[in-house]
Amino acid sequence: MTRSITLLSLILSLHMNAQTPKKDTTYWRKTGFLGLNASETSLSNWQGGGQDNMSINSIFNFEGIYQKGKYEWTNKADAQFGLLRSGLGAANPFRKNTDQIFVLSKFNINGFNKHWFYVTQADYRTQFAPGYNYVNNVKDGKAVSDMNSPGYIQLAIGLDYKPTTYFSVTFAPAAGKITVVNRQYLADNGAYGVEAAVRDNAGNIITPGKRIRYEAGGRVIVKFKKDLMKNVNLDTYLDLFSNYAHNPGNIDVVFNTLLTLKVNKYISASVIVQMLYDDDVIVKHKWRADLPFDPAHDINGPRLQVLSTIGVGFGYKF
Repeated sequence: MTRSITLLSLILSLHMNAQTPKKDTTYWRKTGFLGLNASETSLSNWQGGGQDNMSINSIFNFEGIYQKGKYEWTNKADAQFGLLRSGLGAANPFRKNTDQIFVLSKFNINGFNKHWFYVTQADYRTQFAPGYNYVNNVKDGKAVSDMNSPGYIQLAIGLDYKPTTYFSVTFAPAAGKITVVNRQYLADNGAYGVEAAVRDNAGNIITPGKRIRYEAGGRVIVKFKKDLMKNVNLDTYLDLFSNYAHNPGNIDVVFNTLLTLKVNKYISASVIVQMLYDDDVIVKHKWRADLPFDPAHDINGPRLQVLSTIGVGFGYKF
């Protein structure tokens, strides 16, 4: 009899435990998007004119937010890479048309009232592959950029105003920016704002260019990520940096926007817009697009850099 009562008690205990819902201890919110867009145009005896072309673009976007009590930890990764080829054959190689790596980690502690947080942020931006200038489909000289040429590491300490889960403004009076240029010939030329090499009258290098530049200043960062409507998501990031010691009125600007539109589970459209402005980055502008660079005639200087792409293809939101 005692054994039967014990067995019955064990069965009832297991049943009650099975019926009791487990407490949700997951403090992570994760969202992401993976996209692959491709297009091809082929012409044969087409009297309207045109040129064969092919392009492929890939997108990876991920955000993970850990939130518990007054603490919040945000991690974000954004990667894009694309290739384009105009014409067929070896004389028309593939070229890059998009290339970006961007990651950030941001830690918040609730400060005063529910919308203001003490914040620390670190982020890193560079690219995957070398970039070249072209003249008549032929590479014009050495690579003008590469992974970590440039690479940007930025830090920020300040206050974060976050009235909603999808919008925030960070005010960071204590901020730093590290510019890395690993390719020595780019560093020797003072590319991307690093200190150029010291040369003699014959042009020989006496002291190599610096491959790292340090800046101290302030930052304002605006972040917005929200589903505007069903299957339409907008993810935008604006970063403004001022160097306290050198031309503080010339603001460095980084603006990234990704708009994704889901058609169904695996088909989507995407719109990418990137804008960059850095007063220390000299952009070469040819006076004749079909000729090599000519320092005597070219108009070089800082310029707003803009990249935009629109694609339709495979897209998976997770």
